[in-house]
Amino acid sequence: MDGFEKRRNEKKKAIMHVALELFDQYGFDKVTMTEIAEKAHVSKVSIYNFFGSKDNLRRVLIMDMLDESIEKIKALIEEEGNFVDKIEQYIQIRTWYYGSYSLRFFFEAVESDPELRQYVDAFNASNKELVMTFIEKGKKSGVFSADASDTAIEIFIEMIQTYLMHNKEIREKIERNPNLAREINMLFLDGLIRE
Repeated sequence: MDGFEKRRNEKKKAIMHVALELFDQYGFDKVTMTEIAEKAHVSKVSIYNFFGSKDNLRRVLIMDMLDESIEKIKALIEEEGNFVDKIEQYIQIRTWYYGSYSLRFFFEAVESDPELRQYVDAFNASNKELVMTFIEKGKKSGVFSADASDTAIEIFIEMIQTYLMHNKEIREKIERNPNLAREINMLFLDGLIRE
C-alpha cells in the first residue's frame, strides 16, 4: 500500500470512529455531517466521497462492526490452543460491543434500514454457522458434551437472536448492564460443558 492509499484509509477510519462516537452519544438524527467533519478534521466533501450519505455511513459502520466480529471468531476457531481458553476469548468477542456502544443505535439502524436488516439477517446466518463450528470443535476437544444435538443448539441460537431483535425491553436491560450479555453467553456455553 502506497502512502496516498494509507492516508486515505486512515482518513476513512477517522471519520468512521468519530461518527460512531457522535451517533452513539447524541443519536443518529441529531448529528450532522458538518459535526462529523469538524471532529474528524476532514472536509464534508471527504465524508460524502467516502460514504455518499449519512445513512450509508451508518450502514458501513454497522456492517464493519459485524464483519470484524465474524473475522475474529473465524480466527479464533482456526487458532491452535487450549479450548477452555478459547471459550473466554469467544465470550469477549461476542460481548465487546455491549459495554462500548449503544444497542439503541444499532437496533434503530437495523429497524429503519431494509438493506442493513438484510445484511444483519445474513450475518446472523453466518454467525450461527460459526457458533456451530466452534461448538463442534469443543465437542471434539471433549470440553463440550456430544449429547446436545446440533438441532437443539441451532434452535436455541435462533431463539436468542429473534428475542433480541424483537424485545426492546431486554435490549435496554443489557445496555444498562453490559455484564448481562456476558452472563447470557456463559450460560449458553456452560450448558454445553461436559460433566
